[in-house]
Amino acid sequence: MTDQNVIERDLDAIDTALSTGAADHDDPLARELQELALALRADVPEPRHDFSRELGERARAGFPRERRRRLPSLPKLTPLGVAGAMASVLIALVVATALLQSPDDDGFSGDQGSSGDSAVMEDAPSSSERSAAPDAAGQALDSGGGAAGGFEPAAPNRRIERSISMELESPADEMARLADQVTAVTNRHGGFVLSSSLSTGEEDSNGSFELRIPSERLQDALRELADLAPVLSQTQSGQDITREFVGARDRLQAARAERRSLLSRLEDANTDEEAEALRLRLDIVAAEINGLRGQLRNLRLRTDYAVVSVLLVADGEGSSSDEDGGAGAAFDDALGDAGDLLIGTAGVIVRVLAIAVPLGLIALLGWLAARALRRRRREQALA
Repeated sequence: MTDQNVIERDLDAIDTALSTGAADHDDPLARELQELALALRADVPEPRHDFSRELGERARAGFPRERRRRLPSLPKLTPLGVAGAMASVLIALVVATALLQSPDDDGFSGDQGSSGDSAVMEDAPSSSERSAAPDAAGQALDSGGGAAGGFEPAAPNRRIERSISMELESPADEMARLADQVTAVTNRHGGFVLSSSLSTGEEDSNGSFELRIPSERLQDALRELADLAPVLSQTQSGQDITREFVGARDRLQAARAERRSLLSRLEDANTDEEAEALRLRLDIVAAEINGLRGQLRNLRLRTDYAVVSVLLVADGEGSSSDEDGGAGAAFDDALGDAGDLLIGTAGVIVRVLAIAVPLGLIALLGWLAARALRRRRREQALA
């Protein structure tokens, strides 16, 4: 029997077995194939009734193609719409900048406090004028310079850093006695001398003192210093550092609260890895707390003690030195004005870039979105 005949015999045997449900062929190989076919048919899972019905309906319909769901079309971007969106973003940025503007821009900056609160008194030889000068200067300092300095006397718990510069005139032979009196006044009002220098030569006699005096006793100390010798000039300035102080204090409180939370979590730690991570974080928070404590101590020292600079000059030297230094002072002022102008210009450029860069990014994102939308529409049209 040829191979073709064997194949036809086996196929006929399989059909017979599937139709009759019995494997009864005379040839053992053919009968084995019949048994295998019956076993395979027995293992075939039965389809669900609803699936069979749906498949039958699709077969009768010729298996039609399903229509793809079209994505909802996005609104068409027009140049006018893009311009309107950019204008809205620009308005939002301007409003946010105005709302988040720092208090320094409203008149609480240190530059304004140092330049707007200065009061210079020239040529005050009489004792009555010397007594009146510190009173007026003290009122100006207590009030923060009024509107020029931007301080608010009625606001509670303000932190004001004060600095005073005085120039006293004395005969050359009394310079040492005047220096001792300056030190005595400072000690009497609870202050201390940070640095001092004194020269009592016949040709050049002068002295300088860097004092720290408690702010609450500053006015009394200034009156006594003005009574020691004629006051050639006196300059006072104040700077409001309340915001810096409150910010450091709030950060310290937050760090302490985080440390308490970390300690509580460390007690409940379940694994060594978790405990080690919490200990590392505790070390970082502890270093931050120490730094903030030092910053607060420095701020308290700057506000609790006023900086008082006292310059002692011999008779007749104050006016000549002023005349000799007039040109240099004018040149220094010109350099200072030029530096302020450059700083102001740089600030304007930074503000412009802060607005232009986000707008440029938004415009770029809008252009990319419009390009992607056009490409998708072309693909849908070609599909």
